[in-house]
Amino acid sequence: MSHDPFVPVPIAGFPMVGGEYFPRRCQLSLEVITVEEPWRRDEKLSQAVNALIPSALERKQGILVIQHGYGRYTVRIDHEVPCGVTHEISSSNPAKGSS
Repeated sequence: MSHDPFVPVPIAGFPMVGGEYFPRRCQLSLEVITVEEPWRRDEKLSQAVNALIPSALERKQGILVIQHGYGRYTVRIDHEVPCGVTHEISSSNPAKGSS
């Protein structure tokens, strides 16, 4: 029988989506929802990017922020983005732009 021994550990002051907390293990992507709190968009996206930076640096890759629609984002480590760089794109406009 196989199981994942990982148990999510709440990190004080770091909730992101629906009361969920970032787990303390390697993350490759995070979903960020800001529909209900649009004024916290930049804060939530910054938290997600900051949470992925250690894993991105370890892999020598950059971070891609994809806007899927109003208030819905995916923040992920991306091998096409240079290490130390964050790009932001809209899923309706696939051209990458630096941020």
